[in-house]
Amino acid sequence: MKNHALQPPPARIRYVNPRFQGPAVLAFAAIIAIGGAIFWKLVDVEFQRVFRQAAIRGHYTFDSAYGIIRDLLAWRLAGLFAGVFLAGSILVLLIVAAARRGIGKAVDSLRASADGDLSTPTGTRHIGEFGRFGGKIDAARSDTLASVMAIRIEAAALAAGGIPPAEFRLRWDELKQRIRTIAP
Repeated sequence: MKNHALQPPPARIRYVNPRFQGPAVLAFAAIIAIGGAIFWKLVDVEFQRVFRQAAIRGHYTFDSAYGIIRDLLAWRLAGLFAGVFLAGSILVLLIVAAARRGIGKAVDSLRASADGDLSTPTGTRHIGEFGRFGGKIDAARSDTLASVMAIRIEAAALAAGGIPPAEFRLRWDELKQRIRTIAP
């Protein structure tokens, strides 16, 4: 009989929303494609020059065509790796900065909502998923603000007086129910 209390909990798989992954994947693909195009253009020009010189001088001292271009190809591949690595690293830093900025704005708007400010928009528009989340926060805050404004208008109408006591009691009970939907 197995003792389930001693077994570690199963590893939890955490998925990242594909809408968040799409633009980042496209940006990395663009970096790789641009790096490859620059690499090919530089290598093609150099290959033509080197092969032309080898054909003119004779290539009898080399075993193969690779022997002619080995050093040239090695340096160009090292440059390609370094360029794509640096550009990818910069892209990762930009994505992290944009994510931090988006999360920070969402957190600031949630803190402002807790403090009672429901009118300031979140302004999260740097990364698509954070923009959608900020839009949902703004929509919820605007619904709450509209409900609060309607409650204020109703409370002002009740405070104005001139309502029979039975109708006042019904409207007051209804107003209390609406207030409980906002602040339970």
